[in-house]
Amino acid sequence: MRCVLSCRARGAALAVGLAALLGAQEADAEVPAALKAERRASRGKPAPRPRQVTVPIDVGVGPVALVPSWPMLLDQPVYGGMMLSLAAVIDQATIRRYKNQIPANLRQQAMQMDEVRIRPWFVALIPDLLVISPAIFNSGMYGAVWHPLGIGVPLVKKPVELAIGADLALCYLFMHSSTLPQPTHFLRPGIRLDATLSVPITEMLLVSSGWASDFFVPQPLGQPPWAFWPLDNAMWHLGGPFIKLHVRIPFTTAL
Repeated sequence: MRCVLSCRARGAALAVGLAALLGAQEADAEVPAALKAERRASRGKPAPRPRQVTVPIDVGVGPVALVPSWPMLLDQPVYGGMMLSLAAVIDQATIRRYKNQIPANLRQQAMQMDEVRIRPWFVALIPDLLVISPAIFNSGMYGAVWHPLGIGVPLVKKPVELAIGADLALCYLFMHSSTLPQPTHFLRPGIRLDATLSVPITEMLLVSSGWASDFFVPQPLGQPPWAFWPLDNAMWHLGGPFIKLHVRIPFTTAL
């Protein structure tokens, strides 16, 4: 299964080793396991039970106040949105619990990791930022931002976690205004930079808050997505403070 990874770890490349916990070993072990099962069955012994691994699925949702770049900032300073997140979380506790099931050549690297978040490709198609902001003063904004891949570095781990991160971004917005050149179909790639403070309430319930900013390739207002000029009338930033409630649901899968 192709996975889109969002890593809270010392290196994104090491996430490949942890993916084995969700089934990467299955292809390599399939033929030998089948042969061993046949041999045991021929000797009248029962086939071994499939190995299982339990990981928490983190589901997060919460509001965000979005501050745009100039000139949208002068037209209306804040727009509304909703942040979403969904990923399987493999932390140090999970790594230690199933370390014997990680390939030997990747085990040492895996033990040095803090956390890996894994999302199947079809989950990555779900946007993690929804912009739903009807016009209050002069402008309205609707759309979505996707962040398919990213890395993060924890600055503080306990008793709360403070982390900074960077993610690739892809944005589509429909913007309309009574004072600026509009409407605009904003379609741009970019990068997100964020700082997040995560506070555990229980083992399965957390609250996170912080600031996340998306910086895009500038697009002039009132111009099509293939336009790049003039820059003095371009949209290039969207971001602001957020708060999210996270619920972690145990999920068991066979290796």
